[in-house]
Amino acid sequence: MRTTSLCVLCVLLAMVCWVETMTAVDKTNHFRSTIKQAMELTKKVKQNDTFLSSPTNDIEDCCAQSALQCFSSQLLKIPTTYKTLLRKLNKNLSKSVIVESVGNCSRKERAKVICKSCDSYPMVDNKEFLKNLLSFLQKAFSRLP
Repeated sequence: MRTTSLCVLCVLLAMVCWVETMTAVDKTNHFRSTIKQAMELTKKVKQNDTFLSSPTNDIEDCCAQSALQCFSSQLLKIPTTYKTLLRKLNKNLSKSVIVESVGNCSRKERAKVICKSCDSYPMVDNKEFLKNLLSFLQKAFSRLP
């Protein structure tokens, strides 16, 4: 009876450790994949007369999720023949793995900060917008544990 209980306990402990390890690995891989998609889109999209509201690199940590929402809402406005890649990137930006990783503020801290609305960010062309998005994602990725 004791041996069986001990075996079950060991198996449960091993499963918890495996899940914790896989979560960190999955988060890193998902972030890398999203950054790769943003890089690919930046290379493929041609500069044109489309101007979009774009968060800049001076975003406060507690406003990072708001900035991510802005990037996501503006992304689909980019005219391109690479619509599938654009939609994949937009879908990845809304996944909890990315959303939870971009800001490292508590809800209480976020409630105290007043973040800019998407419309208040400067208007930039589509190429600059994608460069800003890529920079934003790389900065968030560099802070992952």
